[in-house]
Amino acid sequence: MFRNYRDILRQMEMEMQRLSDEALLSVFGPLGAAERFWQPAADMCETEEALVVKAEIAGVQPEKINVSLSADNRVLVISGVRAEDEEERRARVRCYQLEIYYGPFERHITLPPDIPIDRDNISATYRNGVLTVRLPKNIREETPAIRRIPITESERESE
Repeated sequence: MFRNYRDILRQMEMEMQRLSDEALLSVFGPLGAAERFWQPAADMCETEEALVVKAEIAGVQPEKINVSLSADNRVLVISGVRAEDEEERRARVRCYQLEIYYGPFERHITLPPDIPIDRDNISATYRNGVLTVRLPKNIREETPAIRRIPITESERESE
């Protein structure tokens, strides 16, 4: 139950952050910090073998995407640049709706602290505008062995 409670709190925190970001962008538009960076939507799920993070970054060339993991294995960073077609932009006479953000983006995803990550086997794939990062769990094959304790015969009686 404690883990479920933490998961619920973490999910609520992420949702509140997303709603806050959307509210600020809707009020101030793509000005200031929003003009320099945008944050792609992301999902993080756990399977038996790994954590799987998916980020929606349609229109970004794979060579413009960077994925890194912090030294403490706690933060996954996805960054890159979505470039707007310059010729298409110059050809515009008037726009009636602009909602797609262009330019640099960066997303920091905090990983659950109770799941050890095997950083040597992390993989990333990009397909149909979705980046999928697979972070395998570091599962140690330690099975507790029964330890037999030898009994030695004592020559004197115990007190």
